[in-house]
Amino acid sequence: MTASPDLHWKRIIAGGIAPHAISVVGIIVAIVGYTVLVAFGTGSEPDAGSLQQFNTVISMQIFPVATILLTVVVSAWVVRRVDSDTALLHGFIVGVFAGLLGGAFGALDAMMAVRFTATVLAGVLGAKLEPVLFDK
Repeated sequence: MTASPDLHWKRIIAGGIAPHAISVVGIIVAIVGYTVLVAFGTGSEPDAGSLQQFNTVISMQIFPVATILLTVVVSAWVVRRVDSDTALLHGFIVGVFAGLLGGAFGALDAMMAVRFTATVLAGVLGAKLEPVLFDK
């Protein structure tokens, strides 16, 4: 019988939640910033159509990409203090958790399957790039 790997579940859960939390905060800042800039630029209330278009673009295109890229960095942060033998497993689990959490932000379709796969791969990539990102 083999021993189960020592997994740092608190870091894994934090690593799965962090990319989405950071992306949501970034979206809120971007939307508020865009609204303020348009309001001051035009001197009047922003056009509802342009706000809707900006919100759609940022939430449907920028949010998923930002979340996947942040998964790389957060996964590297998670594996920073784990045994090198379990680093890839930690990165994989972070990617799976972040990918499953990302399923709450969209329809279950082929594009969501692509995003899930990319998020899992981002978790593994972060585990591999940890020495480069955190300069060990």
